Amino acid sequence: MIEISSAVQQNKIIELLNNYNEEGIQFSFKEKKGINLYFETTANDLEQAAKLAKNAIKSQPWGSVLYLRSAPAE
Repeated sequence: MIEISSAVQQNKIIELLNNYNEEGIQFSFKEKKGINLYFETTANDLEQAAKLAKNAIKSQPWGSVLYLRSAPAE
């Protein structure tokens, strides 16, 4: 599971990652706690999955200016 922390654009992040499917890696939204969004992933390497999620968000016109954190969930 990975954790994305962002105070804004949470609905767009959820929609983007729920529809992400590249190289066999997918994400599915599980829960929200405050500014933290939690996603299950099919990736074996959670560090890589967190980087892919962040890059996917940052590549969006609305995501390039976001301050966010993406990491494996503890």
